Amino acid sequence: MDGKQKAAEIVRALRSRHQLTQRDLARLASVPQPTISSIESGLREPSLSLLSSIVESVGESLQVVVLPAEPSSAVETARTMRMIVRNGLEAKVREDAILRRALSFRDAIRSQTEERFRALVLDPPSLMGDRRWDAFLAACVEEECARRDLAPPRWVNDSHRFVKPFWFLSENPALHQWEFETAPAAFVRHGILAAAEELASV
Repeated sequence: MDGKQKAAEIVRALRSRHQLTQRDLARLASVPQPTISSIESGLREPSLSLLSSIVESVGESLQVVVLPAEPSSAVETARTMRMIVRNGLEAKVREDAILRRALSFRDAIRSQTEERFRALVLDPPSLMGDRRWDAFLAACVEEECARRDLAPPRWVNDSHRFVKPFWFLSENPALHQWEFETAPAAFVRHGILAAAEELASV
């Protein structure tokens, strides 16, 4: 069940329990009636804060259970990044989305057991068609291998996973010296100059 379906189910059940029309619930929640209608029909996925506000308007509370997501492998991460590269988004939006995905992968592999980590990074991901991001993914894996004192998988050293000349993560030249001085060694080796702070959790 996706988020739209789940939200529709929650709002319909809420109205049913309290014997409210869509108009009644909208009035209580201080939202337009078409908002309630679009949520119930599965046309709109409300934000968590909107859904919570609707539920609380009748004196109930929204119970949210967050399950830890199963981390993606390097192969799956590259596939997702490749889809973002090719989906035709405006350049800045696309770059931000790819970076967020790469940094999520970097964070996820840091918390895995050694056995699980090895399984996630063993198989070589397909190239994305953008050498910068191929190098970035390889640098994430190499950095974590170094942290664990493990030999990196062979694919990390593929010649297509290095950028020359260096690629600065920031487009702002005023930040380039900072990026150069603080970039982790694995990233520098792959030709990526990204300050350690820029690689912090997203």
